[in-house]
Amino acid sequence: MSRPHHNHLESTEVVNEFAAVRVSVDHRGNSPRLLVEDIETGASILLSPIELASLCLATPEDRLDWLRVGAYREERSPVRRSALTGPGAQS
Repeated sequence: MSRPHHNHLESTEVVNEFAAVRVSVDHRGNSPRLLVEDIETGASILLSPIELASLCLATPEDRLDWLRVGAYREERSPVRRSALTGPGAQS
Protein backbone atom coordinates (compact mmCIF):
# COMPACT_ATOMS: atom_id res chain seq x y z
CA MET A 1 0.00 0.00 0.00
CA SER A 2 1.51 3.30 -1.10
CA ARG A 3 0.83 6.47 0.80
CA PRO A 4 2.01 10.09 0.75
CA HIS A 5 4.88 10.69 3.15
CA HIS A 6 5.77 13.86 5.07
CA ASN A 7 8.02 15.15 2.27
CA HIS A 8 5.39 14.57 -0.45
CA LEU A 9 7.02 11.34 -1.65
CA GLU A 10 5.01 8.22 -2.35
CA SER A 11 6.21 5.60 0.11
CA THR A 12 5.51 2.10 1.27
CA GLU A 13 6.44 0.28 4.45
CA VAL A 14 8.15 -3.10 4.43
CA VAL A 15 7.84 -4.83 7.81
CA ASN A 16 8.64 -8.21 9.34
CA GLU A 17 9.40 -9.48 12.84
CA PHE A 18 12.99 -8.13 12.66
CA ALA A 19 12.70 -4.68 11.09
CA ALA A 20 10.40 -2.05 9.65
CA VAL A 21 11.47 0.34 6.90
CA ARG A 22 9.79 2.97 4.76
CA VAL A 23 10.86 3.00 1.11
CA SER A 24 10.31 5.80 -1.40
CA VAL A 25 11.88 7.28 -4.52
CA ASP A 26 13.56 10.64 -3.98
CA HIS A 27 13.62 12.88 -7.07
CA ARG A 28 15.17 15.92 -5.38
CA GLY A 29 18.78 15.26 -6.45
CA ASN A 30 20.36 15.16 -9.90
CA SER A 31 18.86 11.73 -10.51
CA PRO A 32 16.31 9.54 -8.72
CA ARG A 33 17.49 7.63 -5.68
CA LEU A 34 15.84 5.12 -3.37
CA LEU A 35 15.26 6.50 0.12
CA VAL A 36 15.16 3.82 2.81
CA GLU A 37 14.22 4.90 6.35
CA ASP A 38 14.39 2.74 9.47
CA ILE A 39 11.04 3.36 11.15
CA GLU A 40 12.31 2.48 14.63
CA THR A 41 15.39 4.72 14.70
CA GLY A 42 14.68 7.29 12.01
CA ALA A 43 18.03 6.51 10.35
CA SER A 44 17.94 6.75 6.56
CA ILE A 45 20.02 6.19 3.47
CA LEU A 46 19.75 7.32 -0.15
CA LEU A 47 20.81 4.64 -2.63
CA SER A 48 21.76 5.47 -6.22
CA PRO A 49 21.07 3.12 -9.14
CA ILE A 50 24.71 1.93 -9.13
CA GLU A 51 24.49 1.09 -5.43
CA LEU A 52 21.22 -0.78 -6.00
CA ALA A 53 22.70 -2.70 -8.95
CA SER A 54 25.66 -3.71 -6.78
CA LEU A 55 23.23 -5.27 -4.27
CA CYS A 56 22.09 -7.61 -7.05
CA LEU A 57 25.68 -8.71 -7.73
CA ALA A 58 26.62 -9.28 -4.08
CA THR A 59 27.40 -12.77 -2.83
CA PRO A 60 25.58 -14.36 0.12
CA GLU A 61 28.74 -13.74 2.17
CA ASP A 62 28.64 -10.04 1.28
CA ARG A 63 25.03 -9.81 2.41
CA LEU A 64 25.82 -11.63 5.66
CA ASP A 65 28.54 -9.07 6.40
CA TRP A 66 26.02 -6.24 5.88
CA LEU A 67 23.87 -7.68 8.67
CA ARG A 68 26.75 -7.43 11.14
CA VAL A 69 25.96 -3.87 12.19
CA GLY A 70 24.16 -2.21 15.07
CA ALA A 71 22.69 -4.70 17.50
CA TYR A 72 24.00 -7.58 15.37
CA ARG A 73 27.64 -6.43 15.31
CA GLU A 74 30.08 -9.02 16.59
CA GLU A 75 32.26 -7.83 19.43
CA ARG A 76 35.65 -6.99 17.94
CA SER A 77 38.07 -6.59 20.79
CA PRO A 78 41.76 -5.84 20.04
CA VAL A 79 42.74 -9.11 21.74
CA ARG A 80 40.49 -11.16 19.49
CA ARG A 81 41.61 -9.30 16.36
CA SER A 82 45.32 -9.80 17.12
CA ALA A 83 44.70 -13.46 17.89
CA LEU A 84 43.13 -13.85 14.44
CA THR A 85 45.68 -11.80 12.47
CA GLY A 86 48.84 -11.79 14.57
CA PRO A 87 51.89 -14.05 14.52
CA GLY A 88 51.00 -17.71 14.50
CA ALA A 89 47.46 -17.13 13.25
CA GLN A 90 46.00 -20.00 11.27
CA SER A 91 44.85 -19.33 7.70
